[in-house]
Amino acid sequence: MSYQVALGFEDGVTRFVTCGPTETVADASYKARINIPLDCRDGACGTCKSLCESGEYDGGDYIDDALTDAEAEAGYCLPCQMVPQSDLVVQIPTTSDVAKTAAAAHPATVTAVDRLAEGAFALTVELDDRGALAFLPGQYVNVSVPGTDQTRSYSFSTGPDEKHLSFLIKYAPGGAMSEYLAQRCAVGDRLELTGPMGSFFLRESERPLLLLAGGTGLAPVLSILESLAVAGAAERPVHLVYGTSRDTDVVYTELLDDYTTRLPGLTWDLVVSDPETRHPNSGYVTGLIGPEHLHDGAADIYLCGPPPMVEAVRTHLDEEGLEVTHFYYEKFTPAAVAAPDTDSAAAPDAAAVETPVAEAAAVTAEPAPTQAAPEEPAPTETAPADAAPVESSPAPAATAPAPAGPAVPEPAATAPDPDDERDAATAAATPPAAIAARPVGFEPRTPGLFDAPAATPHTTSAPAIAARPVGLEPRVPGQVPPTRTEDSRTDDHTVAIGARPVGYTPRPVTLRPVTSTSADGTTSTSVSLSGGERTETITSTTGVVSGEVHPGIGQSDAQFDARMALELGAVELTMGRLDGARLAEFRMLAESANRFIDGDRFVDPERFTATNAQFHEFLFRCTGNDALLQAYRMLEVTRVMNSVLPDARWVSEEIVPEHLEIVAAFENADRDAARYLIRRHTEHAKATMRAALAARAGETMEVAS
Repeated sequence: MSYQVALGFEDGVTRFVTCGPTETVADASYKARINIPLDCRDGACGTCKSLCESGEYDGGDYIDDALTDAEAEAGYCLPCQMVPQSDLVVQIPTTSDVAKTAAAAHPATVTAVDRLAEGAFALTVELDDRGALAFLPGQYVNVSVPGTDQTRSYSFSTGPDEKHLSFLIKYAPGGAMSEYLAQRCAVGDRLELTGPMGSFFLRESERPLLLLAGGTGLAPVLSILESLAVAGAAERPVHLVYGTSRDTDVVYTELLDDYTTRLPGLTWDLVVSDPETRHPNSGYVTGLIGPEHLHDGAADIYLCGPPPMVEAVRTHLDEEGLEVTHFYYEKFTPAAVAAPDTDSAAAPDAAAVETPVAEAAAVTAEPAPTQAAPEEPAPTETAPADAAPVESSPAPAATAPAPAGPAVPEPAATAPDPDDERDAATAAATPPAAIAARPVGFEPRTPGLFDAPAATPHTTSAPAIAARPVGLEPRVPGQVPPTRTEDSRTDDHTVAIGARPVGYTPRPVTLRPVTSTSADGTTSTSVSLSGGERTETITSTTGVVSGEVHPGIGQSDAQFDARMALELGAVELTMGRLDGARLAEFRMLAESANRFIDGDRFVDPERFTATNAQFHEFLFRCTGNDALLQAYRMLEVTRVMNSVLPDARWVSEEIVPEHLEIVAAFENADRDAARYLIRRHTEHAKATMRAALAARAGETMEVAS
């Protein structure tokens, strides 16, 4: 029998949870994502001591130091030990905000502001506590505008390991941040950064890279290049196409040349849409994308720029029949639609918000020069995003359906802000310049991403992490294909993915959207394209649209690798930053999921699926980045697991120990162990899913016959 428990907080908020017949109040609360104070979970510390106002319960086992007899007689209890025997009302001695995880604020001081070009500034700041902010290359933060109550969103243009942080910001006359930078900004000014934000970041991979940047969309690309250089990925094939509207918008060419010395595998091209440009390439980014840059579909593509550029690249890939395995994009939308600047035909500003979605969709066929560089992003449509966060105003803009995906709802527009202007036309096809192709099948060295942040290991006794033999293969049923080795994860030949003949006409797109909206307004959509051959996940927060495209789960293992890449990113953001209560919750979630497995069989697959989902989402919730959490939830593989596993019988027997070992890695602040275990855990998840899918297919065949 289950019981209802009302949790009353000091700020007057009451939350309700349901406790199972043998479940403690603490376990039920954490499963409901209510983070009541907790540390030991053993009745030894007293951290969770609360007052039970009504109801019957078994107080459990605890020591006097945690709860005295007098306190127990007065109605005090330890939620980590108490098991309800009726409905309860429990007063929790803290405010309800402990149940929430929000992005952290980071005070900073301006150390430099430079006008790089007619339409671009570089802003450099130093954080009061640099160690408190971990971010992934490609992510952005919200930056307060001094003297106003406004914030603007900007991508980092520096790497995650640098002491001083810089942003590339488009200048828009009349904009709040633009005018501050142009007229009032001085060294020593105080700012506040909130974040990190977004799900657009460099995934860990050994595959070749194609980077596409429009205008100040170069900012996150610079952060990506810096992280690659620091990681020692010198020989990894990387090609960058950087587009602007005018010659006066071109910045950081010397820096890009410098990266070619630090990254010998890097080549880059500049294209300016103005036909009068003094640079060799005139036209749009799409004119410089060739099949050779996709490495027969093995290259990862990262696209950042205004909506027209993003949509034009998507359309170009589809029309040319060029398929890719991993395609990531981000675009920032303006708070309102500003009048187009017909003199500007450059690549979009990624450091600012993008052009209106409706307009973006219109330009995909043949981009028309417009400008839009909002300070604070507003949600837009479901197409690859190529714009790095620039300035955007808080008010969202309307969106229009993308050529190959469902539209993501956007907030209503408000009065235009000049800061929301940014160039918008880096996307029409022109004869491509000659670009040297990398050898097909070239294997770069494996880079490690960044060093783990300094952290003090948790003081509780954590079990040692058993070293798992490299190349260990899980036991799988006969009907399941052999598990691939780690070295083979980039050589998925389940389906041929490569360059299609020029003139190839793709089949009509079939859309099967699944949409979800979170409490903070983040909207996420997952779409199946072309009959399940590809899937796209789109996440839209206020002013920002991010997405990723991969082959469908029935075509390739790429979806599992995409899920793993997100989890490895969450490790980088949370390792060494979880307090005792968070670590206790993490362990509780692991133990809860493990209760429903016995050896290599599910005891209760439906309940395992629910608790396992909470375990895997935990680190994402700890980042305070809802867009990242939604991106994880909406991946096709995540949704299919939640659909298929409730009917499954077999499970890899490695799942249970790995859950606990991953937690132990965090308790010991051992980043390398956590990364290794998540990689291995992914292989065992693949095996479990293959078995579940094969079993479901077999049952379907039996019913049909």
